[in-house]
Amino acid sequence: MSKTKIVLASVLKPINDTRMYEKIGISLSQTKKYEINIIGFWVKKKPKFNSSLKLFPVFKFERLTFGRLLAPITCFKKYLQVNPQLIIINTHELLIVTVAYKIIFGSKIVYDVQENYYRNILFGSNFPGIIRPLLAGYVRLKEWMTRPWIDHYLLAERAYQEEFHFTRGKYTVIENKYKPATRISAPVRSPKKMTLLFSGTLSETTGVFEAIRLSKKLYQLDDTIRLIIIGFCAHTGTRRKLKMEVQGHPFIELIGGDYMVPHNEIVDYIQRSNFGIISYPKNKSTVNAIPTKLYEYLALQLPILLQHHRGWESICASYKACLAMNFDTVNERVILEKMKTTTFYTQVPKEEVLWGFEEKKLIQLMDFLLT
Repeated sequence: MSKTKIVLASVLKPINDTRMYEKIGISLSQTKKYEINIIGFWVKKKPKFNSSLKLFPVFKFERLTFGRLLAPITCFKKYLQVNPQLIIINTHELLIVTVAYKIIFGSKIVYDVQENYYRNILFGSNFPGIIRPLLAGYVRLKEWMTRPWIDHYLLAERAYQEEFHFTRGKYTVIENKYKPATRISAPVRSPKKMTLLFSGTLSETTGVFEAIRLSKKLYQLDDTIRLIIIGFCAHTGTRRKLKMEVQGHPFIELIGGDYMVPHNEIVDYIQRSNFGIISYPKNKSTVNAIPTKLYEYLALQLPILLQHHRGWESICASYKACLAMNFDTVNERVILEKMKTTTFYTQVPKEEVLWGFEEKKLIQLMDFLLT
């Protein structure tokens, strides 16, 4: 009996993306009911899974280039090749071509909303200020106009239930909780060094420069301080600035930057570090988001240096997992003393920070949509 074909498609997410591949893709593939086809951005090394999960790294371009404009057409051609019964997209850029495919061939569509793209464009720095309102408005218009053809929405954040009106009545919250590759192994952290970690997306809106600034101040007080910055920086100007900030500071190591780092490598550094840094500056594009790395740090019991944020502090509070601060006005002497004397994780995080419960909701939803 042939398996039901599902496509997971993105323009900028790599084919080994944590949510698209490791969580949604593998979780659905392991049911043995579905053939999973992932369309996404090129990576140096394709992961190997099994015959029920196929990878199509069809995109490779700089973010603001002509190649990106052609990406939806390339994706549509791949739809024709695969002939899926259900398509899960995680970017507004594929809404129009995916709806067109549905109208012609009848596939069902799930829109996995991982970000508030309207706010990202309007309040971010990736586009010139004069065109941001036009681009943001165009994106939100697409999301509203395609609503009649979307069978269901996945929301990566609980807060999106209030932020988005176009998803009303047909959504499921599937949060980005941590999915361990196997069993969670015990961390191996050096007592002789104080290794700080900034992982994930490297951008101004995620606070990478705040993390560097704090680390430099702490290093002046304690030369055992080390900072590992690991992840991908999409914006050319930010990448250039990042390299300049790191240059001449041997206690800071940049891994990635201009290439995407495999998630298992990031997890390895989480287990070897002494503190993780979550230093998002105030920005309307991220005010209601819960960083994926918050769940990763909690699951792997990494103490967190955390920007003041009521929601994030509330999640950390019951475990005594963080030192909360304002990165703009922090007293580095006080923080360093607390880093050395505080006992963290007096309560160990359990299933509530893991992917397992989200996986059950996802599988139940797919079974409902495809039966």
